Amino acid sequence: MLTLILKPHRMWSISDGSGTTTYYYSDEITWIVGGLALAWLIWFLVSRYMRAKALRRRPRLTDYGLKQVVKVKRELSSRYLRPGFSTTIHAVGIGKLLDHRYCIQVFINDANEELWVGSGAATLPDSYRGVPVIPIEMPAAVFLSDAGSSSTTAPDQYPNGIRGRQEVIVGGISGANTNLTGQSGTIGYFCTRKSKLPRRKEVYLLSNSHVFADLRKATVDDGDLIMQPSPGEAESNRPIGALVNYSALKFDGDIKEANHVDAAIAKLWGPQQHNPVIPLIGTVKGYVKREDVEIGEAARKFGRTTGYTEGRVFSIHLDIWIRYDRTGQSAFFQDQFLIEPALPEFAKFVSRGDSGSLVVDAGQHAIGLIFAGMSEAPESTRALRNTDALPAGDPPTDKPQRIEGYGVANPISEVLDRLKMSCWFEWVSRTDQPKVKKGKGLDPLFPFKALMRRRRSR
Repeated sequence: MLTLILKPHRMWSISDGSGTTTYYYSDEITWIVGGLALAWLIWFLVSRYMRAKALRRRPRLTDYGLKQVVKVKRELSSRYLRPGFSTTIHAVGIGKLLDHRYCIQVFINDANEELWVGSGAATLPDSYRGVPVIPIEMPAAVFLSDAGSSSTTAPDQYPNGIRGRQEVIVGGISGANTNLTGQSGTIGYFCTRKSKLPRRKEVYLLSNSHVFADLRKATVDDGDLIMQPSPGEAESNRPIGALVNYSALKFDGDIKEANHVDAAIAKLWGPQQHNPVIPLIGTVKGYVKREDVEIGEAARKFGRTTGYTEGRVFSIHLDIWIRYDRTGQSAFFQDQFLIEPALPEFAKFVSRGDSGSLVVDAGQHAIGLIFAGMSEAPESTRALRNTDALPAGDPPTDKPQRIEGYGVANPISEVLDRLKMSCWFEWVSRTDQPKVKKGKGLDPLFPFKALMRRRRSR
């Protein structure tokens, strides 16, 4: 059999009158070349798989009970969140009770108002299809770009935010589209385009559509430049890149046409110095799939306004209406994360201007991308809830639990998949990581190093 496979085969014969010349090819050469090509292909596919597996946080076991709760949640969302049904109910999500059972969380503006038009004193059911239903009092959500007119985002209130011009671009600093006059947002992190074949890495900036794009325009043009700092900042700015792609948002539509991400990417211009770190957090080493994010797990972020804050995942699979103050319209989002602040140290997880911040877990894995949060600053923190005593979704006995200072985040896995991007995880630790020159004004972490040392010493 081996002789038959590897024997020479005739290709063609040429007759020149003096004889016939026959040309042969040997199968062993063909098999060797084919074997090498197959080995290279197997190595390439396995290495890509192993690299992708290493970047993703270890998945949890499949929770079939959660899948059933998600179906129940969607039924209630289609009832309570449909346009015109209620001005009080604005979100529905999934949380956990003290005994670790899943529950449906129904978020209302004010517990003293009627739940829906004509409901009077009617209340929510205690359970629906066997799943507990818990009312949560929570102010309505808005997109978190800062128009610069709110006194709640004054620099002296949040001194740790980076609003000024930075010679070295890092995650968590101020940046936005040049057409958003008076607006401010956050440059979240860096990413690269996904590719099935090896190619030169190009650096892109990641943030929200309502930060990097002018949503009043239908297409991207040459005028969509990314300014650092944002146009709404007091300091002078300059362009550092150009918008490449963004997720278009649907406003005032039906809940059957839900938005899933509010994300955009901009190409960072080559001469611009950059360093893939987030102040007080460091380098992001991987990401978490949407289905692997757990209720109650720790979350951190660094944003343009509030700087470094800590919180925890309060609700998953959140369906919510978000208002865009710039146009007065609202957009419906499905399957988001709700993150509450870690009280009492952090009264707020996000504020206006923090849109685009990357949310990271305790193990340096990206969880989500902040795009919305509470519309008004809390006058007092009424959500005085010890995180060890009352887990997410467990209500007080007298009135609905209330949360303030929360943030709403797109699942990062959805962001990357829909934009066909990969966060700068896979090559940030290699030798081609950009070098940052040390010198006055060139170290964006300098104002925070003392605070970082204090935190690490705890």
